[in-house]
Amino acid sequence: MHTTVRAAYPADRTAVAQARRFVRNTLMAWGAEDAIDDAVLLTSELATNAITHAGTSFEVICRVTDSSVQVEVIDREPTRVLPAPREGCDLSVSGRGLLMPVLLAAAWGVSYAAESKTVWFRLPTRAASDWASVTCRCAASVE
Repeated sequence: MHTTVRAAYPADRTAVAQARRFVRNTLMAWGAEDAIDDAVLLTSELATNAITHAGTSFEVICRVTDSSVQVEVIDREPTRVLPAPREGCDLSVSGRGLLMPVLLAAAWGVSYAAESKTVWFRLPTRAASDWASVTCRCAASVE
C-alpha cells in the first residue's frame, strides 16, 4: 500500500474539482471513508485559496498513518503569509475559510519553504492495519 500519493494542478478554478476527486478517490482506495467528507471540503477550501490568493499552480499530497489521514496543499507563493483564522461579520462574503480546518480537523497548520507554502490538515480515521491490503491506484506514489 502506498502511504503517500500526490497530484499536481494548474492555477485554474477547474483544478479544484479535480483535487477534490483526487482526495476522494485516494481515501476511498485506502478505505478511509469516515474521513472523506471533511477531507474533500477542506481540500476544496485550501485549493481555492491557492488559486485565488497565491495565484499559482498547486500540489495536493495525501498521507496515511496508523490512525489518521493528512492532506497537504502546496502553492508556489511563500511570501503570501496565511492570515489568522477569524470570524467574519455577518455581511462579509469571504474571509472565514480558515475556520473550517480549525473546526473540522484534528490538527492543521502551515509551513513556509524558500519557494512554496504548505497548508495541511489531519483527520482521524480507522487504523491503517484495518486496510493494509488495499492498493491505491489513484495517483503517483512517492513512498
